[in-house]
Amino acid sequence: MRKLPENCSMYHAAKLNISDSPIQTAISFYGKKYSFGRVFSLIDTLADNLAAEFSLGKGDAVTLCLPNSPAAVFAFYAANRLGAAVNLVHPFLPPEKLKESVAETKSKLLVVYDLYRCGSFDFGVPTLVSNSGSYMGAAARAYYRLTNRRTAEGRAFEPLLKDRGSPRVPEAAFAADEPAVYLASGGTTGEPKTIAHCNNVCNNLCAKAQVFIGEPIENYTALYNVLPIFHGYGLCINMHMCMLMHKTNVMCIRFQAKASAKAIIRSRANILTGVPTMFLRLLGEKAFTRGDLSHLKDIWVGGDSVPQSLLDEFNAVLKRQGASGRIQTGYGLTETAGVCVVNTRKKHRDGSVGLPLPGTVIGIYKDGKPLPAGEIGEIYLATEQLMLGYLNEERSPIVEADGRRWLATGDYGYVDEDGFLYFKQRIKNMIKVSGVPVYPSEVEAAALAVPGVRKACAVGVGDAIKGQVVRLYVECDEGRGEALRGEILANCRRQLLPYAVPREIVFRAQLPVNLIGKIDRLVLEKECAAVPGGAEK
Repeated sequence: MRKLPENCSMYHAAKLNISDSPIQTAISFYGKKYSFGRVFSLIDTLADNLAAEFSLGKGDAVTLCLPNSPAAVFAFYAANRLGAAVNLVHPFLPPEKLKESVAETKSKLLVVYDLYRCGSFDFGVPTLVSNSGSYMGAAARAYYRLTNRRTAEGRAFEPLLKDRGSPRVPEAAFAADEPAVYLASGGTTGEPKTIAHCNNVCNNLCAKAQVFIGEPIENYTALYNVLPIFHGYGLCINMHMCMLMHKTNVMCIRFQAKASAKAIIRSRANILTGVPTMFLRLLGEKAFTRGDLSHLKDIWVGGDSVPQSLLDEFNAVLKRQGASGRIQTGYGLTETAGVCVVNTRKKHRDGSVGLPLPGTVIGIYKDGKPLPAGEIGEIYLATEQLMLGYLNEERSPIVEADGRRWLATGDYGYVDEDGFLYFKQRIKNMIKVSGVPVYPSEVEAAALAVPGVRKACAVGVGDAIKGQVVRLYVECDEGRGEALRGEILANCRRQLLPYAVPREIVFRAQLPVNLIGKIDRLVLEKECAAVPGGAEK
């Protein structure tokens, strides 16, 4: 990749690299391919039409409520070219919440997709509706139309991709402190926030690709993209890095284990990213576990606590089926554009989430004082990937200490003598039993080590004497709970402090997951608040 100018837009950064690779396909979407030349032609045409018809330009904002589809790529870079900030929201966000997000970011325009459940809801701004099926190959498009019913009403987005003779609008310039992207986050305290990032953060993260990928960039051809664009990692590593590396973005509108397993192999993707649930489900597909995986070079998992058993089993499949890469873990927050600490093929350590990327320093602090290696405290990050701040929010997790500006992450962990970071728990999820900190991730790891346990989630339940006790939710095959109870408790007693041993174990055939496949801890916490602690279930 070419060296990027300071403060250049993400559009300009991608355009600089358009001729640096023999790879011609920018997007592969269910049987239809788009060349890099075609992608930029559509982006430029869309930008001109948005400027002409909606006066979208410098200092404005546009909200995209889109799944992984070519429309998301075209709309994002077109708005960025015009100097507008792009507010990325979850495609399942309820209409009322979406309207609030549009108002909070002062968006001038909204783009939703055809299956968004809003009908003719009034969002207060012009609303365009994208037809996701229109970007697919003929067979996939016919199936999409047959199995899905349009639920969003409004003006069609796709006609704006056609040349209407609109005047060509020059690229806009961004200042270093000017927002280019708005991302939703739980913040470092669990309260909903809207995070503002500049172009430099996203560009600089992607420019570090050669640091964290396992082989020279020229050895790569494609990435299988299932993480959505509204996710910091999905935006930067999956979408933008593909554009900067000039590699094919194999877009998946929705993860379905069987179809995705076949698509990963058929596309011969080199990079695979996802959450634990996705990788667990791939292990249940013979098309993946018995297929040719020799093309897989780098695989990363993040989000929930990742059990070592999943890493071991997935790596065994990768090795057996010829992959050169192994599944690796990483760490980051939306406040740092998704990832700033990562294990790589060259430098990794079991149990850790990796080493900091260049431009990032890790500090472990307690009561405002730095701790030495091996001691657990709050993880602080001093990084060039730091957000501009929270939108319309005065409070900030950024603190000054020891001559640096740190992001106080709200997470507990420690670093070893070699600088590897070990994540323990999000502080907001920590359970205090009789004043003793209990880390849910450790309880969950002990449970997940028991054969037959598919998923586990430890939650604090109010107790009149101890303040809190541990309730452990376990996903397993229906009817197996009672057989597993004794083994789980025995393993917890062997591995954990007495305070951390679950008071209750609740077995479920399926634990709730959120929209990107992570266990929905908030749902279980609300259940615990509604149902007081009691006898084991």
